[in-house]
Amino acid sequence: RFGASSKLIREILDVLEKTHLVFSVKPYGGAGKLTRKPWKYYFLSPSINTAIRYKLGMLDVLDRNMFGVLAENLAASTFFKIEETIYKYGIFYDPEKEGVDFLIQKGIDEIIPIEVSIGKKGKSQIKKAISKYKAKYGIIISNVNDVKRENNIIYVPITFFSFV
Repeated sequence: RFGASSKLIREILDVLEKTHLVFSVKPYGGAGKLTRKPWKYYFLSPSINTAIRYKLGMLDVLDRNMFGVLAENLAASTFFKIEETIYKYGIFYDPEKEGVDFLIQKGIDEIIPIEVSIGKKGKSQIKKAISKYKAKYGIIISNVNDVKRENNIIYVPITFFSFV
């Protein structure tokens, strides 16, 4: 798509990861999924993402999809920073169609599904992930006003989460 070979793109992404400008989130699953499914890349700081989009004329602060992309980057970078500095766990994404944004793996068999959602999005994704991964609970980070728990779903306001 950019006129560059996939080998060159991989080398560039590798250098960006080594400099900690970006980091990767791998698909959850066995070795087969790891090699077949693409890795997701996020900027270590959502500010970098925002600045690049602004410079390229691609930043529309009124666009809900854009806000969702930046919110997902904020969540990913927060999870990465915690994993690197405070508490070791696995950060993955759900490779299934309509899968949740993140799967945090604590230990061998404890999974916490996390969905970052801006706007009116249903609970079906998180409920499906809770069931599939036999999770005790799931987390939705969104533009709600208060932290609340409804059954096995915890809602966290994006503004509250941004202070973590």
